[in-house]
Amino acid sequence: MSEASRPALGNRRRKPAFGTSIVALDQLSRNPVEFTVAEADRSYRISAERGPSGKVSLTCQCDDSHTNGWCRHRVDLLCFRYERVGGATAEARHAFEAIVTGTALGNAGGDADRALTAFTQCLTAFDQRRPANALGRNLGKFTDLISDLAVCASELEDALTTLRHLFERV
Repeated sequence: MSEASRPALGNRRRKPAFGTSIVALDQLSRNPVEFTVAEADRSYRISAERGPSGKVSLTCQCDDSHTNGWCRHRVDLLCFRYERVGGATAEARHAFEAIVTGTALGNAGGDADRALTAFTQCLTAFDQRRPANALGRNLGKFTDLISDLAVCASELEDALTTLRHLFERV
């Protein structure tokens, strides 16, 4: 089976477009920027700030962030998805985007998001297409599904390790 016929693998390792340059620290309209994310009956504060060396600090107070070293809230914000952010003004969104655009953390957030999407697609394909009897004629199909899932899981681990490292090094 070719990679072209495996849609989950086509989502991997797309890099950001060229021309995304970092805004100078003294040109940022706001630094830091804070958001509140509402989830079920709880809300979490997320704060973004760029330091003089260009490193971005992006913190979230949620349990996943504390437990895993990353959370979907921060990945969503790094991909400029504000649906779960309550009361995010256009000014705050633009200020946040200026803080993270062109930085290592901004790029790592996009990589993690692509890897999460690819892994989810691979897992779904595995669950939907896995043959009931993997032995015999179905062994090749089963092997392809397992191989795709392993590749996507490995790339997700790499992306999340990089992201956690960047979150921790501030």
